[in-house]
Amino acid sequence: MRILVSAGRLFVAHWPALLTLGLLGVAVRNGAMWGAVELSQWNSFVAQLLLILSPLGYLVPVVGMLWVCRHSLPSLGGAGLGRRERAAQAAIPGMLPTRRAPMMPSERRERRLIDIALSVLVPFLVVYEVEGLMDADQMRFTNEAAADELFNDLFSAEGVDFMSRLGVWSGWTVVAIVAGAFVLRWLLGRLEGKLQFLGIAVLGGCLEIYWTSQVAKQVESIELGLWQIAADRELVAAAVGTVGAAQESVGEAGNDAATFVADGFVTVLESLDVVLVAPLAWLAIGAVVLGHKLMEPPSSEHHWLDRMTWIPAGLRSLLESLTEDLRARFSALWNGLKMIVHGGLGPMLVFCLGYLVVMRAPHAVGWLVRAVTGPVETNAWLAFSPFEAAAGLVVSLALAAALIAATVEVLVERGLAVRELDDDATPVAGNRAVPAPVPARQGSSTVR
Repeated sequence: MRILVSAGRLFVAHWPALLTLGLLGVAVRNGAMWGAVELSQWNSFVAQLLLILSPLGYLVPVVGMLWVCRHSLPSLGGAGLGRRERAAQAAIPGMLPTRRAPMMPSERRERRLIDIALSVLVPFLVVYEVEGLMDADQMRFTNEAAADELFNDLFSAEGVDFMSRLGVWSGWTVVAIVAGAFVLRWLLGRLEGKLQFLGIAVLGGCLEIYWTSQVAKQVESIELGLWQIAADRELVAAAVGTVGAAQESVGEAGNDAATFVADGFVTVLESLDVVLVAPLAWLAIGAVVLGHKLMEPPSSEHHWLDRMTWIPAGLRSLLESLTEDLRARFSALWNGLKMIVHGGLGPMLVFCLGYLVVMRAPHAVGWLVRAVTGPVETNAWLAFSPFEAAAGLVVSLALAAALIAATVEVLVERGLAVRELDDDATPVAGNRAVPAPVPARQGSSTVR
């Protein structure tokens, strides 16, 4: 109950900021979709870049909401920060370091939230897929772009070309994009370490957002292809035939009972992602956003490179740098997952149940609207239904953010898989803490 009470307290204390961030996110989502459809007529690649803002309109408001709630969470440093530090944090959420944190190996500075965008994007894409938002966005973009192409270019000299507007890449092209993105992100980190310009970190974060979204779409298409291939296999056909023969042999009553059991089993399996996977992914996002400054830095050892003694020194140094950079960007997610695993079953169950209730907020908003307005004409409902859906999404995001923040506070209070760097230690490049020197006693001699 403590988590639910704390979540309610956070929502009541910060509801204006939470709802405002949610409304801005909805505006960004709809604006990005409209702009991507318009740009796809001229350049599908630029349209895909703009389409990235659509999922960001779902993620960034939640990150901002978590950062707003952070000021009311004593365990996460909100109560102990100075006035100047509070102002700096409120200016750019997660971008300006206000306390000691693990060092980034490429940038040679303290870790910021933008540096570990991968640790946030990976669980977020899981949520985006499980909740059906990725399919909905892609279907909406495809339908609107195809309709625009059909009605505007049907009688043009170029004719209708649907695929050129969708920006669909092949599997090998996506592999090349990922490999190039890893190298380019590492180079941007090295460049930022020399120039100390925040815009380079933002550019690197946008690069990670682009390639992760492309990989998510490719994985989804591969999954559909594998299901189609499996359906055409002789083994699957034989299994289906065996099940059909068994149903005929048991009669109508047995067939109904078997169908009921099978449908229930399938429903349970299909509900696991919504009941368990999506809540835990949101909790991982909250752990990274709110606790990344408290988490242990990744290991700087290279066991597999140490075994490859035949690698030239220059190539070895390059591979070590790339490996450390990749570890630094994924370590926050790994530590966040450890925090959840060691947090015990109680907080996880409370959060999962609360999340299921919060995600029904759009339905509650719809019922409230119908109770107030009563029956309306179809055309009027079609005109106002987008606003109703937007209001429901905003309320659900605000409630979810408060619930995530309250749960993460409980996990951090237990000190699970996280630690705050000692105030007497100075972080240096390479994620090592150098203890403060101990003054020598008077009259003592030092042997060299």
